[in-house]
Amino acid sequence: MATSFDVTITTPEEEMWTGEAELVIARSPEGEFGIMNGHIPFLASLEPGRVTIVSGSDRQSFIVPGGFLEASGPQDDYHVYVLADDAEEVAEDVDLSEIQDRAEALEQRRIEEEDIDQEAEARMRAAMAGTQLGRG
Repeated sequence: MATSFDVTITTPEEEMWTGEAELVIARSPEGEFGIMNGHIPFLASLEPGRVTIVSGSDRQSFIVPGGFLEASGPQDDYHVYVLADDAEEVAEDVDLSEIQDRAEALEQRRIEEEDIDQEAEARMRAAMAGTQLGRG
């Protein structure tokens, strides 16, 4: 019987999911991998695709456009953190092409939001520079 451990999936905007699992399955550039309680300390870059959390007969899947997975701790306090650029819960029966399309859409949304943030920062810096020049 597998023992459970804490899992957290988080994005820059929010904590998407937290709970206990017996297995986490994800994909890195080297291929698909699974993490169970007591796995050696592990850090992996995530490829766009599915991250699946298994707890008993329950399975929850999230699509991520990329990010990192970190797993570590003693067996009685083991944890997995998925730090994703973005994440979206998805049904287990979604096929690979839809996962790729949705991961690309998430990545495009992140890029667009980053562009908006950079434009706002540039406007703020210009306004601050103008204010400082006016005081001179």
